[in-house]
Amino acid sequence: MKRCLGYILMTAMACAMMTYYFMAPLSADVSLRLNSITAPFSSQEMPWWRQVLCEGINQQGFRLTELPWLLRDVTPNATDDNIFLVETACKTTPSFRVWCAVESWSRQNPSSQVWYVMTSLTVNDTDGLVSRLQEEYKNLRIVGADVEKIFKGTGLNNLFSSRKWIIKAKWPPVKLSDMLRVALVWRWGGFYTDTDTVCIKDVSPLRNIISFSDSKLNKISNGAFQFQQHHKFLELLMDVQTKSFAKLQQPGSWGSLGPAAVTAVAKRMCNTTDFRKLPGDKNEPLVCGDLSLLPQKYLLPLPWTEYSRLFAKGTGEKFFSQFNSTYVIHLFSAMSRKRKLHIGDNSIYEIAAKHFCPVTFQHATANSDFF
Repeated sequence: MKRCLGYILMTAMACAMMTYYFMAPLSADVSLRLNSITAPFSSQEMPWWRQVLCEGINQQGFRLTELPWLLRDVTPNATDDNIFLVETACKTTPSFRVWCAVESWSRQNPSSQVWYVMTSLTVNDTDGLVSRLQEEYKNLRIVGADVEKIFKGTGLNNLFSSRKWIIKAKWPPVKLSDMLRVALVWRWGGFYTDTDTVCIKDVSPLRNIISFSDSKLNKISNGAFQFQQHHKFLELLMDVQTKSFAKLQQPGSWGSLGPAAVTAVAKRMCNTTDFRKLPGDKNEPLVCGDLSLLPQKYLLPLPWTEYSRLFAKGTGEKFFSQFNSTYVIHLFSAMSRKRKLHIGDNSIYEIAAKHFCPVTFQHATANSDFF
């Protein structure tokens, strides 16, 4: 009797799963796969960098969409109007907050091509959000990447090929992200942004810019920047990243390829050891030739020490007057990933998400009171 009941239960579960799959609506222009989808590479063909980064990562999903490959199936135009966001941890299912970032950049910059570059090569579209975003925003390109091809011909190729960024680093996906963002913008020109952001204003007026990361004006952030193709800053940065990573006693430190390297290059281009000595109003962009250093209010309006304000009740009541000079809200995901956006709290992040990533916000909160 127990064996019979077990067989009946297993049969019922199988039928339910098949019914769900075949009854779910399918997008006519999206290629969908079951969770038995095979990887684009066999285990023998898989590049070394994917074997390291993707080891132990669950790349299964009920419906996986195979992505077009950057440089194989699609290539950005070499213009200043590209916007790049990257995923370097082989995740097929980015969080709603990541999709909010992708949507906000696509929504606020309709004249730009927005590229979400993924190392997973497939994306989970089980809930249909990816399809909805691609249908809503024709300027959005979600692509897979063979990063080996992207680095080839750049100043970072030797560092990437050396594998030191994996062997000597505690956070290989972070190191890859620090390098990949520079290579992408150097190749094609445009804007790079982290995925823990919300874009609230068209960034097209910003050209050849980086941002201070604090009010003391002693550090530069690499979380958002814009440069024309082959800009001197990026050439110097790739050289500094390669040399400094090799020389550092602890090359695996968090900012060794990121803020530390960017700050060093900015000081060189501005011919200073102290940004505070540069002439000009420190509340406005400081110009060094064809490089502009932006004060925090433009791209990092809140310091990381105040990240909790983004989720605090009532902090969004004066959102539009508070951030009238701001282009980007940064969430500092390393600190805030466990903080929840509660619907109805009228927090900074809730107001930003409602207005600038409405498709994602509605999707994420359809059956939940937090985001």
